[in-house]
Amino acid sequence: MLMSPRLTAQLQRNVKTLEYSDFGYLLIDVPDGIYDDYNNPVVTTSEVPLTCAFTDKPNTESWKSYVDVEQLEAEVRFERAHPTKGNRFKLTSRFGNNIDPCQTYEIFGIRNRDVFGYACALKAVQI
Repeated sequence: MLMSPRLTAQLQRNVKTLEYSDFGYLLIDVPDGIYDDYNNPVVTTSEVPLTCAFTDKPNTESWKSYVDVEQLEAEVRFERAHPTKGNRFKLTSRFGNNIDPCQTYEIFGIRNRDVFGYACALKAVQI
């Protein structure tokens, strides 16, 4: 049985209201078309604000067939933006409280949850 559009919209609203209590930014590097002295493209980082659900204790069993679970540090779920591997995620607020300093992760696994958005596997950004 397929869900009606009305039921789907209601479920989307409920998930957003009840589950998404954190805030962060999806960081996307956009090439400027200019190259530096070493022939590397110069990029500008675009910040896409997201209301999301973040967890630092992800279920490794559910990610086993998608990513190397040894690198899995956290998971984030959101509905609006379209992430790609290699994008970064900066967590700025958790449960309504600001985080200082902000935590930045690299997206290295993505699951499309259809009408409920995306779930992303996160690993620490290498400095």
